[in-house]
Amino acid sequence: MKVVCLALLVLFALVAVGRAAGTNQSHSITWGSRVFRDMHLERVIISEKSKFLRIVTRTYKFEQVGTQRLITQIVITDQIKNGNGGYARLEAGGPNANFAKIYFKSQRNKEFSFIVDIYGI
Repeated sequence: MKVVCLALLVLFALVAVGRAAGTNQSHSITWGSRVFRDMHLERVIISEKSKFLRIVTRTYKFEQVGTQRLITQIVITDQIKNGNGGYARLEAGGPNANFAKIYFKSQRNKEFSFIVDIYGI
């Protein structure tokens, strides 16, 4: 009897883990790492609405005016967590540079919404 209960418990645990494995399909990404005394340089929300049977894109350029600080980390948080959001790609600059160019692309017939946080020293 104990073996049957243990087998059912293990089977139930495996099914629960299997069902939970694909539920958090976020396209969030981080480039670089935070260092001591870095500061938050910019936060911006990048979003585009969907267009029928099309892929929507947008390019974001971070350029500094005045004091040029070195970027240490870029954190991109996907606001659409079910796997239907878009993708982000770093095209130029980024960590260890003072500028960044990020390309955003949606899935076909879908929208995207990202929060971009840039840290620097």
